[in-house]
Amino acid sequence: MKETLRTAGYMYLKYLGYHQHLLLNVDTNIKEVFISNKNHASWGLIYKNTHLEFASSLAAIR
Repeated sequence: MKETLRTAGYMYLKYLGYHQHLLLNVDTNIKEVFISNKNHASWGLIYKNTHLEFASSLAAIR
């Protein structure tokens, strides 16, 4: 299932390069890295017609 950033509770921060996108989880205030991966099978987000798949959490970096 793919959700929009708004419905999933995320805010887009910036593009990191190499298909990596930095997002902020507005509920937990934790920054997370998502990878653009069109048509992946797992849960993910849609941002500007790009499918984003969760890669890692940066809980220690605020």
